[in-house]
Amino acid sequence: MKKKFMSVMLAATLVVSLVGCGKKNNNNTATDADDTSNKAITAEEYNATIASNAAVYKKYITLPEYKGIAVSVDKSSLTVSDDDVETYISNILSSYATSEQVTEGTTASGDTISLDYSGKLDGVAFSGGTATDVSYTIGSGKFITDLDQGLVGLNVGQEYDIPCTFPSDYSSSDLAGKSVIFTVTVHSITKKTIPELTDEWVAANAESMGIEGTTVEALRKEAREYLENSGKSTYDSNKYSAVYEVIKKDITVNGYPQAELDSLKSILKQNMEAEYNQYQSYYSAQGISDFSSYLSSVYNLSDDAAYDDYATQTAQEYLLEKMVLTIIAADNGIDVSADDINEIGATYASYYGYTDYQEILDTYGNEMNAELGYEKLSEKVQSFLNDNSVEQ
Repeated sequence: MKKKFMSVMLAATLVVSLVGCGKKNNNNTATDADDTSNKAITAEEYNATIASNAAVYKKYITLPEYKGIAVSVDKSSLTVSDDDVETYISNILSSYATSEQVTEGTTASGDTISLDYSGKLDGVAFSGGTATDVSYTIGSGKFITDLDQGLVGLNVGQEYDIPCTFPSDYSSSDLAGKSVIFTVTVHSITKKTIPELTDEWVAANAESMGIEGTTVEALRKEAREYLENSGKSTYDSNKYSAVYEVIKKDITVNGYPQAELDSLKSILKQNMEAEYNQYQSYYSAQGISDFSSYLSSVYNLSDDAAYDDYATQTAQEYLLEKMVLTIIAADNGIDVSADDINEIGATYASYYGYTDYQEILDTYGNEMNAELGYEKLSEKVQSFLNDNSVEQ
C-alpha cells in the first residue's frame, strides 16, 4: 500500500507538512513576478528560480553577516561505543522476535499479559475500575504502582485479590489516597522469543535488514557505520540550528511575499484536514467529532482567530527560513541540478512504494520539482553555513 507521501514530506521543517496530501489545484500559475509560491516546473527549470525568488525575498528581509558565526555544539553524538553498537543490534533482534500466547505459568515483570480486573472501594465497584481482556505489560507503570507490582508472581487462570492504595495526588478526588481491592484474573502471558545472533541468522535476514554483509562481524561493522552516520547527521543538524538561530536574531524583516504565504497557509490547512480525516475513527473514539473539535483538542485552537494566528505564525517561520537559505544560495552560487532533484525523487519513490519519481509527479503534479529542489537547496546551504561557522 502506498504511503501518504505528500503528508510527511516536510515534517522535519513544520509541525505539519506544508505539502499537500493529494493532487493540488493548480491555482499558483500567476505570472506576477513577486509570486514565489511553488509552480509546476521541470527539474531542469528549478535552478533558475533560486535567483529570481532571492530577488523577491530581498525586498522583504535583510540578512546580517552569516559567515564566521561562532557556536557551541554538543559533540557527544559523534562518539559511537561498542555498547552503542550492541544495543542497536539488540534492538534489531527484538524487532525479529516471535510471540506466543501461553495459558499456563507464572507472571513476571516485563511480561505482557491478558487479564480481567475489577476494583472495589469499601466493597462497591467504582467507575472505571472494571475491564475485561485487557492487554498490559507488567512494569510499564500504566497502572497505579500497587496494582502494577501486584501482578508479578500470579498463576495464569487463578483469581487474586490485590490490595492497592491510590496515590494521594490521583486525578480522581473520589479515589485519591483511598485503599481498594482489585480482583484480578490473568488469562494468558505473551512470551517473546528473541533470535540468537549467529552468522546463519544474519545471512538469512540480511536482505530484510537492508545490509550487504552476511556475518555477525559484518552486521556489527554496518551497524557502527550507520550509527556514526546518524550521529554525524545529528551533529550537523544541531550545528546548523545553532547557526540559524544567531542569523535569525539579527534579520531585518519587512514582511512576507503574500502569495506564497497564503499558499503555505492553505496547504497547511489541507494537511491538517487530511490528518484528521485519516485518523477520524480514532479521534471519534476520543470524543472528537468534527474538525473544529480536532483543532481545539489536538492543537488547542479554540476558534477561527486562534487557528489563523497559528497558521500565519507557522507559515511565516517556515517562509522566513526559506527566504534566508534561498538568498544565501543565490549570493554564493549554490546550485541545484535536475540530477539532484531526480535523485531525491527516486529515493522517495523507492521508500514510499512508487514505481519511480515520474509516478509521484503524475500523482501530485510538477510542483514536486520545486519542493524537492528546495529540499536539496536547504541541505546544501545548511552545509555551507556549517562549513563557514566557528566552533567555540
